[in-house]
Amino acid sequence: MKNVFTIRAILIGAILSILICVGDVYNLMVTNGSYMTLDFTTPAAIFILFFLAILNLPLKKNFPRLALSVPELILISIMLMVAASIPTMGLTLYLVPLISGVKYYANPQNEWGTTLLPHIKSWLIVQDDMAVKWFYEGLPKGESIPWVAWMKPLAAWLPLIVTIYLVMIFIMVIMRKQWVEREKLTYPMTKAPLELIHSTENHLFRNRLFWIGFSIPVVLGCINGLHHYIPLIPGIKLAQSIPIFRRTLGLDFRISFPMIGFTYFVNQQLAFSLWFFCLCTTVVQGIFNITGFEQRDFLPYNLDRPTLGWLALGALIYIVLYGLWMSRGHFKSVWRLVRTRQDDPDEIVSPTIAFWGMAAGLLFLFLWLVASGLSPIISLILIFFLFLIYIGITRAVVEGGIATTRAPVIAPVITTSFLGPSYIGPQGLASLGMSFIYNSDVRTFVMVSVANGLKMLDEIAQNKRRIFLAILVAIVVSLFSSILTVLLLGYKNGAINANSWFFINGPQYPLRYYADKIRYPGGPDWLYMGFVAFGSLFALLLQFMRMRFFWFPFHPLGFAFSTVMMTNALWFSIFLAWLIKLTLLKYGGAQVYERSKIFFIALIVGQFVVNGFWLILDFITRHTGNMLYWA
Repeated sequence: MKNVFTIRAILIGAILSILICVGDVYNLMVTNGSYMTLDFTTPAAIFILFFLAILNLPLKKNFPRLALSVPELILISIMLMVAASIPTMGLTLYLVPLISGVKYYANPQNEWGTTLLPHIKSWLIVQDDMAVKWFYEGLPKGESIPWVAWMKPLAAWLPLIVTIYLVMIFIMVIMRKQWVEREKLTYPMTKAPLELIHSTENHLFRNRLFWIGFSIPVVLGCINGLHHYIPLIPGIKLAQSIPIFRRTLGLDFRISFPMIGFTYFVNQQLAFSLWFFCLCTTVVQGIFNITGFEQRDFLPYNLDRPTLGWLALGALIYIVLYGLWMSRGHFKSVWRLVRTRQDDPDEIVSPTIAFWGMAAGLLFLFLWLVASGLSPIISLILIFFLFLIYIGITRAVVEGGIATTRAPVIAPVITTSFLGPSYIGPQGLASLGMSFIYNSDVRTFVMVSVANGLKMLDEIAQNKRRIFLAILVAIVVSLFSSILTVLLLGYKNGAINANSWFFINGPQYPLRYYADKIRYPGGPDWLYMGFVAFGSLFALLLQFMRMRFFWFPFHPLGFAFSTVMMTNALWFSIFLAWLIKLTLLKYGGAQVYERSKIFFIALIVGQFVVNGFWLILDFITRHTGNMLYWA
């Protein structure tokens, strides 16, 4: 019983998933402490898994029937990683504020009431003005929460979101063998969870090197946490920015212990390319700034480097399409199984279900977008770029260990620029603005968590079909618990008093962009399209050189994410990990490199544990603003 994926484990995973969603929503709306569900690293999942592993040690020794087995811990870990990708940046804190913010932030000055609202389908947003006002400003005394006002838009959005998640799962099932078995990608994000899961067998908590690595972020985190409570205790700054190019840019020097840990498991060529291209694009952007070469447009999530962002997008498009082309042999094998209705016991669903489920999900998404106001052609283009970006970022995370990043340019902005606002029309532009709910910041999403989870199943020989059920349970409980918590806290405290990005600036981003496009429509942006083409050709050149010359040090994936704000903030940590690994391999050899892995895993675990510790303490003491954000 203990060597299979049990229902007990699913129940534990569901309860802990709810805890993650409720806890971090509360954090971002009340406590304002360290982010635990913002990025692909899923800190909340590792924090909980650390204590599960510790608790499991005495249980295994004294009450073995109660102890969790390795398969059970893997299942719970996958559920926690999926849950951590939903409540904040991944979905909920964009969904709830955007379907209500379009009415709340409309005023005579921005004219959204005349430019945007008439073109948004009524079932996409909350229509009750008082329900919206009370959510942002707090529920008046004696009034009850107007649940009915939220039911119609949520009933419209949730089937779409669940469908997108299902398509993500099915795509990863189809891609798993190509990435895991054929290309043997490294999956750096799985190293820490797997080490914790096997802590009994590998004696992790008896390893002195683990506790040395663990103590570094914990000690520094405790000093900075105490500094927040007692300002007389000096804090330790782990980030510094130097103004360069006449103060038009800042060069960040930031020590992120998790990023150092993740990058340690990345291919040296790719790690080098990540920090090198970040510096290169910084220099180029600085030259643009001081020469006035670049015309600054308001480009959502790409304000600092718009031109270079389009170049990087071209590289990302090439990487994804090249990867799919190189997978054609694998796709033929999958299609053969689908056509003959053969099963594959190594997958969490059969290839037939994965393929036809993906096709049905994409069809539903297409029909939903058409119903929301997009034409069929525009809907197809949006879907193409949406999943191209999802797959591209997932590839970057599982191959490059890029712990925190997003797309150089997001799908609705690409669609708008390629086709032109005049062709799309006001209703289509308004619909694209609402699509920011599920494809805006894309700093975390379910596809990455599922990809990492499927890699963790590699060593398990048992039937894996319960994993699919577990993932669905995690998605459902995470959606409902996070949405419910946002609404309860919004009406209790006033959402406008919560995290300013999620409830003030974030909801206005797409509205501002598309209101301008409706007022001043134009044609396709041929200049940006040219940059995309040039970026693709540059990535093609890098890939050709890599395949032709073994010594060639540049990887196109490094260029594709070199313009993203978060990657640039972390370039120094990536550089440190690359340099440390280079030194260990050169002077210590493979044996020293292998033995030191546990130290870098400990850096990851230690940072997330100390973040979680202070969040719990802040909750108890009611302190706010104690930010130990690792990046």
